Amino acid sequence: MLNFFTRIQQFLSHVFLLPEESVILRELFIDKNPHYKKSLWKYWYLDGTFVALEYTPELKMELEAYKYYSKQEKKDIFLPKLRECFELFCLETIEKDAIITTVPLHIFSYLKRGYNHSELLAKNIAKQEGNIFLNLLRKSRLTKHQAKLGRSERLRNVRNSFSFREKYLKTIVWKDVILIDDVISTGSTANECAKLLKKNGAKRVFGLFLATAEQNS
Repeated sequence: MLNFFTRIQQFLSHVFLLPEESVILRELFIDKNPHYKKSLWKYWYLDGTFVALEYTPELKMELEAYKYYSKQEKKDIFLPKLRECFELFCLETIEKDAIITTVPLHIFSYLKRGYNHSELLAKNIAKQEGNIFLNLLRKSRLTKHQAKLGRSERLRNVRNSFSFREKYLKTIVWKDVILIDDVISTGSTANECAKLLKKNGAKRVFGLFLATAEQNS
């Protein structure tokens, strides 16, 4: 775990552009779907849960800078590994006309940050791999921060918090969808999104995540 002085140094580097050390990324490249299906059984809606990296303290600090300090350039650290994970799992599995989407932010969170960090990752993956990107979902209810909640609280927190953009009803019917987000822990947010996508006609929904905060595989 990072000590206090290391965290202060990294915080200052994010804010005042001090020189930073290169980030060491710990690769996982796993499909965690068996883990989630075992715990949630028929209530689990993702057909694959692909994760690129381990959620180390170092990666956490870089993600915080990317998400909360407007360091959009940080995405260039993450994208190569996320793309590698996409190529390893998704290209072998999905239909050629698959749709790439992302977990949406509530409008208040979007205005506060100025961008959706996961959407930037998703658009870059779609651009590189020749897939179409669509914002299929919207965050219709402001929720508590998931990281501060327990598993059962997370499930309740995100329940009915998303809605489907009806203009894409015909577009999504019987299509594979790749849902991209930065971190998956209990899977409650991604599962809620996948449930809604399938309810509105998606054939299969696969999750592609930069990192996992749990070590179960």
